[in-house]
Amino acid sequence: MFSKLFTAALMMFGLAGSCWAQDIPDLTAEQWREDVDALVAGIERDHREAWNFVPRAEVMRLADEAAQRAGAATDAEMLVALQRIAAAVGDGHTFVDVSGLYSRYPFDVSWIEGDFYIVRSGASHGELLGGKLVAIDDTPVDQALEKLLSLVPRNENRFHEIDALSGLLTQAEPLFALGVARSPNGATFDVETADGRRERIRLAPREPSQPTEFVTIGPNGRPAAVEPPRGLRLSMLDDVAYLDFASYADLEKESAIVWSAIDRAGARALIIDFRKNRGGSLAAGREYISYAAWARSQLNRAGCLFVLTGPATFSAAMTNVTDLRRETEATIVGLPTGARPISGEQVVYSAKLSPARVGRTTSLSVRVAGRYCGDARSVDRTDD
Repeated sequence: MFSKLFTAALMMFGLAGSCWAQDIPDLTAEQWREDVDALVAGIERDHREAWNFVPRAEVMRLADEAAQRAGAATDAEMLVALQRIAAAVGDGHTFVDVSGLYSRYPFDVSWIEGDFYIVRSGASHGELLGGKLVAIDDTPVDQALEKLLSLVPRNENRFHEIDALSGLLTQAEPLFALGVARSPNGATFDVETADGRRERIRLAPREPSQPTEFVTIGPNGRPAAVEPPRGLRLSMLDDVAYLDFASYADLEKESAIVWSAIDRAGARALIIDFRKNRGGSLAAGREYISYAAWARSQLNRAGCLFVLTGPATFSAAMTNVTDLRRETEATIVGLPTGARPISGEQVVYSAKLSPARVGRTTSLSVRVAGRYCGDARSVDRTDD
């Protein structure tokens, strides 16, 4: 009875799995098998086109493999097995949300010209900044990526894969479960410095509840503190407004404050940065960002309105970028987005006993994407 009530509460509040850190569930083998069955049944029931990219037999093979491992595998390994099942479906809206469950190593990487470089690190490891990640516990990065790809939806585009891999390279439990690292409690990282030296450093992961003060490379080349992410953040660079649109959180309230400040400042140009935005409410983005920019004639002019995109730009954020390209005079700048020109509504449910959330695509819409979007090829039809 308790597990059913717990599951119902997670379903009601939806984001429960990502609002605070939790422990990886300690379940029996039979309970993990029930979660595997619940995941597959939910995908079959609610996904509009579950087998469009992958044969059903492949997903069932992964499910059978996970069920057979229950009891012998650790709880973290079982959670990773659930991720593999969801990722096999192929679209970025079908996932097991492990927010707040995995430990992370104290650095972040970004893909730059074909390699992964450390762009943020814990304050005590500033010497890592700018280094190229070469190996993890003697596993070359290329081999690590091949293993981690089993947790990445493969029917979006190459840049979605890059963004997902950037996060997985710092998650302790998946690195161990997939045979990249030798232990979930620490790993040795090989890093190539800017001058070609190879450094080795042993790091312990941080628990999800343990805050990390990050630094990045500052304007003077020295480590500089990284501000915690926020949904919408405005900076004025003389008379140019820079709007960091990282998430849709409190967008109605935050946007009113931001647009009022932009108007008072008499900004002559506007940059809207979608590079960290992985999606949210499409309607809210249109009303409070896209349409608001369109309505300001002093900014909605060629050479005055710019939109930044990158591999993390996904889902509703990608579509809002499309809105701005189509409806305004915006110039799109940056790497391709991490989504094919297909967006989906999401039904979120909780696995039967574990606190992980699962999202599944239930509707699809193909939009004219333009050259900046997805894999840089346009789509000339609309299917609803």
